[in-house]
Amino acid sequence: MRLMGVELLPVLGYALASIFTPGPNNITSSSLGMRFGYQGALRFIAGVVTGFFCMMLTSGLVTELLVSAYGRIAIVLKIAGVAYLLWIAWTVIRPQDHAHASPTATGTRYRDGLLLQLVNPKVILFGLTMYATLLAPLTKNWPAVVVSAALLAALSFCSTSMWALLGAGIQRFIANPKVRFAYSIVLVGLLLYAAWSIVAS
Repeated sequence: MRLMGVELLPVLGYALASIFTPGPNNITSSSLGMRFGYQGALRFIAGVVTGFFCMMLTSGLVTELLVSAYGRIAIVLKIAGVAYLLWIAWTVIRPQDHAHASPTATGTRYRDGLLLQLVNPKVILFGLTMYATLLAPLTKNWPAVVVSAALLAALSFCSTSMWALLGAGIQRFIANPKVRFAYSIVLVGLLLYAAWSIVAS
């Protein structure tokens, strides 16, 4: 099925595989959902979605410039991305007083989700790949870029919400410190794997 010269099935397949799989946005959302519930993670999710939309919009409007510039700034993005992932891993695993922790005190802010997109190589490469290849026919039509970026951001909202709800769903089971620690270890392992993937790419 085609729309405006774009094959929709490959676009949807690539978007779902990239957006819903474990990555900094989803893993952090799950961790916040576990600690503060879905409501407590919403500020972070809103920041992620806003930043994701901006990154997709930028990718779609200036694809050629970004593709040529990425080679020059890739190492900076990789260092910043790995450093941020390691910091997130530390916030997941560090000892905390869960009884008195509040979402705003522990970094579930809108700003954190927004800024994460600026150093998230997975999102940047996704946008560049999507608009340089699968959505290339849209890049000369800015209203189509805006609509496609909004639709991709909606998928990002669904994904981060799903992961946050997963974390919130196991809240009742994490009263046991061993269960909470085990889940945190899994999340940290995924974050470290994401960091390694950035280094190896």
